Amino acid sequence: MNKKIVTFTMSLKQSQFEVDRLETEAKKLGVEVNRSLYKDLTFNLENGKTKVLIREEEINGENTLGMWFRVAGTVSGKYTEGRNLAIRLLQNEVFAANHTGYLNWTRMGKISQHGLFLENNIPVVPTKIFYTKEQIQNPSVLRTSPLDERETFGDWEFPIIAKHEKGYQGKSVRKFESIKEVRKFVKRINEKNIGMFLWQKCLPTRWDLRIIVLDGKAIGAMKRSAVGDEFRSNFSLGGNVEAWNLSETDREIAEKVAKVCGLDYCGVDIMKDNDDNSFVLEVNRQCQFQGFEKSTGINVAKLVVEMFLKKK
Repeated sequence: MNKKIVTFTMSLKQSQFEVDRLETEAKKLGVEVNRSLYKDLTFNLENGKTKVLIREEEINGENTLGMWFRVAGTVSGKYTEGRNLAIRLLQNEVFAANHTGYLNWTRMGKISQHGLFLENNIPVVPTKIFYTKEQIQNPSVLRTSPLDERETFGDWEFPIIAKHEKGYQGKSVRKFESIKEVRKFVKRINEKNIGMFLWQKCLPTRWDLRIIVLDGKAIGAMKRSAVGDEFRSNFSLGGNVEAWNLSETDREIAEKVAKVCGLDYCGVDIMKDNDDNSFVLEVNRQCQFQGFEKSTGINVAKLVVEMFLKKK
């Protein structure tokens, strides 16, 4: 029996490029891809008779080469729990990419990432976190110099950046140019959500690096540059992408991030300051790779399939 790689997505459109590419490269290597939705999962939980099923067909070590999970986020969290349950029940039979990272962090938000990075001496952009509007509006944070009326956010010059800890593809990232803009934003959001934001020093560069790490090794990097008035550099938001010659320092940082997060496949985002110092923005454990393949010429999909073949 030929073993399959099972992919899980929320819908057929989600990660369509990545799953299409995986299917194409897997076929060349004689491997079938079983496209499944999280809602197709069911479980029979009984001592000695436990089963994980997709559309009533059991997943086991005899018919499954590996499992590749894409974003499973829902408000209820039911699919992230289902993903982790499948990993736990099959971990002695079926390799699941990023299994250690998923089991350690059901949802790996930006705040928990920063704690882990700092614990492991991985450089991060200077960041502040608050839990009340009063804390942000305190004169020690929103400061105006009595001498020249220069505005600062604590010790930082404006502009500053705020991002939601569960944001993705740059969609929650905001840039503020003044105290007035910060106050306007803080006023309109619910105070219970204040603690979900990271407030960060704005680095002067308008580009960052996406480094893909696969099976412990950084396979390459692309440079993403913001275009026009858009300050965010994400490819999905129209940022320009090009191949980047990865330095040994950034390679080591990216590989260390993947290791401490327990990730077999991930995208590590690094930003530079004007002195060429590197800061990790975040790690994405289900990163897309359309822009990466386009800019670097690296066949990510093939390397993913080869990782599963090596783990069997």
